[in-house]
Amino acid sequence: MSLDVLLEDLKAIRDWRRGNQPVDYPLWSLLLLSLLSAMSGYTSLRGMSDFMSRHYRQVMADLGFQAKTAPKYSTVRRMSHEVDGTAVTQCFERWANRDDALHRVRAIAFDGKALGSTVQDCHGRHQDYVTVVSACVHDYGWVAAQESFATQSDHEIAAVRRLLKHLDVRGAWFTLDALHCQKNTHGDCGQWQ
Repeated sequence: MSLDVLLEDLKAIRDWRRGNQPVDYPLWSLLLLSLLSAMSGYTSLRGMSDFMSRHYRQVMADLGFQAKTAPKYSTVRRMSHEVDGTAVTQCFERWANRDDALHRVRAIAFDGKALGSTVQDCHGRHQDYVTVVSACVHDYGWVAAQESFATQSDHEIAAVRRLLKHLDVRGAWFTLDALHCQKNTHGDCGQWQ
């Protein structure tokens, strides 16, 4: 998988900062280090910032750019609020799926997690919250795709089926929760193919 392809894709993401004035850290470099930190297991903004402070200068030097300092926590935090996360995810997916990387995987785990901070009407009959379903590739240790939905309007079975169609993986083992072993499913899910 060519890093140049990923970098070109990241450079196309809109930068929210001051028009034509120079910036200390190109957006593509912040996004690249964010992806590297996430793949290294740093999932919080503080962890991402710590990862960047340790590795930013070296990664930039390896890419042929000189960096005197690493971005501060405030820069990482602002980036996380301003950047289009969907665009970054799509860049990573295009790069990860290049060269048919997913067609060589042996196993993918699908799992849904509720986002507790999104719960509405937590004690009522019409409780609603957002769930994120992830497709985790055992071979590489990364998430190949995700889908989120509100529980009042959708369900995990349908989300997993949409992810399966999106990934188009053949010959791999899938691990899923017992929820997916139902004989009769909701009408809009369709049948397993």
